[in-house]
Amino acid sequence: MIFVGLGNPEEKYLQTKHNIGFWAIDVFAKKHNLEFKAGKGNFIFAKKDNEYILVKPTTGMNRSGTIIRDLLSFYKVDIKDLVVIFDDVDLPLGEIRLRLSGGDGCHNGMKSIIHSLNTDEITRLRMGIAADDYRRPSENYVLKPFNKKYKSSVDQVLEFTCDAMSSVIKEGAVFTSNRFNKQIIGEA
Repeated sequence: MIFVGLGNPEEKYLQTKHNIGFWAIDVFAKKHNLEFKAGKGNFIFAKKDNEYILVKPTTGMNRSGTIIRDLLSFYKVDIKDLVVIFDDVDLPLGEIRLRLSGGDGCHNGMKSIIHSLNTDEITRLRMGIAADDYRRPSENYVLKPFNKKYKSSVDQVLEFTCDAMSSVIKEGAVFTSNRFNKQIIGEA
């Protein structure tokens, strides 16, 4: 199983909403005492034996597709064992959605992945980042940090996402989507 968090590695983007996929990977790694190291390519990774690999591409969000294609090939992982984690500006903060397939949802990172893998049958875990702030144009909204008043909600959704990741590992994506979709933080 490979979990890929999408984000932008440049310093100026580290605290932006667009990087919540990276944050989820970081929190999950910390909870499981895993350390990141440089991969053979444009990514860093942490690995839990043969159970799962956590990946953060260093190509930038919008060029994530080729590295994910290369990772699947290198680790000989079937696409059904890939979960891509990223932000969704149209989903309320505190909600997540796990889907086994679908379009790119106007997310350039997913657009790159779908194009590189030549399929939209990619499991994705979308994390809501829509707070009550004005969200348009979305490309400006996602490249700003969360207002400090949302810190607790952000921390909770990161924990909620980690719970969903653990569920995918133990129970599979279908069970997890039925359990976690349409639930608000703390209801799972």
